[in-house]
This record gives sequence, C-alpha cells and structure tokens, in this order.
Amino acid sequence: MKKYDVVIVGAGPAGLKCAETLGNSGKSVLLVEKNQKIGPKVCAGGLTGKDIAYLNIPNELIEYSYNEVLVHVNGVTKNIQWDENFAYTIDREELGQWQLKKLQVFPNIDVRMGCRVNKITPEFVILGDEEIAYDYLVGADGSNSIVKRYLGFTNPPQGMGIQYIIPTTEFKKFEFFFDSHYFSAWYAWIFPHREYVSIGCGASPKVLPAKELHKNFHEWLKKQKIDISNAKYEAFPMNYDFMGIEFENIFLTGDAAGLLSSFTGEGIYQALVSGEEVAKMILTPEYVSPKIPELIHKHKRHREILDKLIHARKWQNTLFLGGLFLFNFKKYREKAINLLG
Repeated sequence: MKKYDVVIVGAGPAGLKCAETLGNSGKSVLLVEKNQKIGPKVCAGGLTGKDIAYLNIPNELIEYSYNEVLVHVNGVTKNIQWDENFAYTIDREELGQWQLKKLQVFPNIDVRMGCRVNKITPEFVILGDEEIAYDYLVGADGSNSIVKRYLGFTNPPQGMGIQYIIPTTEFKKFEFFFDSHYFSAWYAWIFPHREYVSIGCGASPKVLPAKELHKNFHEWLKKQKIDISNAKYEAFPMNYDFMGIEFENIFLTGDAAGLLSSFTGEGIYQALVSGEEVAKMILTPEYVSPKIPELIHKHKRHREILDKLIHARKWQNTLFLGGLFLFNFKKYREKAINLLG
C-alpha cells in the first residue's frame, strides 16, 4: 500500500492553495481531483478585491475590473462607486490552471486527475481499486464533500445557485438585482466575462424550493428581456452550514467546511485562506491560525443578516431599499464593502 503524509481531496482553490503551502515542506502530498481537468467549475466567476490581493493574480487572468456596480431593488437602480476597484470577473478554468502550474516546481507533490475517492477509512482512502494510506486527510472537495460525509455531516447543502452562460459580449456592467418577489432574501446577478456573461440567482431550497426558484428566475429573465435561447443552463449546490475545520488528523476547507457566505454566495477567498491555514496547521501542530477565526466571524455575520432578511418576509424589499439609500453615505459604503467583500 502506498502512503502519503497528506492526501488532499479536491483540486479547487482550497486544495490547490493547501498543496502549494505544503510545497518543499518535506511532507509527501497527493492532490486528488475527480475531474479530468483542473479548473473548470460551475461558478459565476465573480471575485472580490480580497481574492485578487490574496492570490496576487496577474493582470492577464482578470477579465474585467470594476470600481462601480449597478444595484437594482424592485425597480429602483443605483450606481454604487468606489475610489478603487472592488469587483472582478475571472475564468475559473484559467484560475485553476494558473494555481496548478505553481505546483509543478515542488517534487513532493503528486497530482492525480480523473481520480475519484470511492471510500475513506481512518487509515487510508480508496481510489478506484487502490488503497492510499495517509497521516493527514484534507477535504477540499466542495459542497458535496465525501470527506465531510465521512466525518458524519450528512446534511445536504443549504443553498443552490442556478445560472445561464450566454455567449455574448452585450453586457458590460457588474449588476445585482434584489427583488423579494422573485428571490426572497437573495438576489440575481449579471457578471460579464470576455466571451460570455453569467446571469443567475441563488436561494435556499428551504425558503424557495428548487422548482419555485427555477420558475421565478425564468419569469424574471423574461421581464428583463434576456434572451437565453443560445445559453447553457447550470445549477450548483452551495454549502454554508459551517461545522468546523479540524477533526484530529482530518481537515475541511472552503465549501466542504461550509465557509461559503450564506448571503453573498462568495467562497473563493474563504477557500484560499482555509486551504493555506490548514496546511500550516499540518506543518506545525501547535500553530494557532489568526485568520480562521476571522473567516468564522464574518460567516456568522452574513448568516445573521440573511436570517433577519428571511424573517422580515414582506418587509424584505423595504430593507433592501433602506440599505440602498444608505449607500449615499461614504462611511456606510466603506463598511458595507468591507463586510460583504
């Protein structure tokens, strides 16, 4: 039986960042990805300034940068501007391939693609018919994480997103649409990319069942006169039920840990930070992460905001309009951008 010091399941932003941090560490690392290619993921492709700064992403990978965003609340539109860029779009395949390339200089890291983990035991994982022993196991395998299920967390993801990928360059603005009639406490988005646009929405199936969200989304698309005849439809789970990071020699990161924001749906930054911090915890068992508590605190704040909006029900649009009005004040804009981004 072959053995690695660390087996990382999932080669998204969290798994790739974890592997990079373990590079040249003296620990043998196996990064396992079920898909044939690293990078592609059903995702709107929106990033915040924190993502860009944390990864130090080269300019050529950034498709569009924005220091303004159009926010629509039940027919009322406001152009929110800031002194510097705070919203970006990026192609997830290009991001994944860029992160993967950084691992090629590390002789202690093996990467296997098109390789699914079929079973997990306390001593080894099974890849196909092969048993791979480990000292540490890292779950970086998204909202439907097999590592999370092995730890006993069997609750389904709390949120879902749906989107259309439309091959057009017609849309140029970064936009959000809040309308409780269609999306309850959540929103729809328009994220332009170089060769296409992502137009989608998200919600919790407990509040808006999948069929109802699907129907509402299509009614909204029709109202906006958005042509989806040549579009690709995609749906994806969103796990924001945070259960923890460290479980003895097993760790959860990113969406697998439920760190995704329940309100904004953003999760790349949380994935990157948790992936790096887990690697540091493996390398130095006495290491106390200063960043994980920050992630958890912001996660709780977003959950509190969402819960209040859900319970507001018929007052949701009123609250959205009130928040939109407060963006007239620079101090509030700064606090809101920091909290949400």
